[in-house]
Amino acid sequence: MEKLTKRDYFNRILSYAHEEDKPFLLHEMELLEKKNASRSTKPTAKQAANISLASAVYNAMQAGTAYTVSGIKELLPELADANPQKVTGLLRILIKGGQIDRSEEKGKAYFTKI
Repeated sequence: MEKLTKRDYFNRILSYAHEEDKPFLLHEMELLEKKNASRSTKPTAKQAANISLASAVYNAMQAGTAYTVSGIKELLPELADANPQKVTGLLRILIKGGQIDRSEEKGKAYFTKI
């Protein structure tokens, strides 16, 4: 079963509602549209910083070499104090962008620049 949105619920209720209730439901749907239109889609300052750190990781990696998370931490001095979860998050950005591959060998994750 797919997840229903608030708009879907309003449309369902609208189909069964009495005529005197429909203006209220239509107004609520307009408010929902206005709220969604004003929502910002630009990245936050922290997200932008992580994207720049991820590109620095990508530039520091050499193609064809498999790196572990601890190996990647050693590549950049900015990541020396970062915890493994932070580095893995940066690597996830690169994986999602199709810039690196992740492989596993004996339970250990390795990351390779494409």
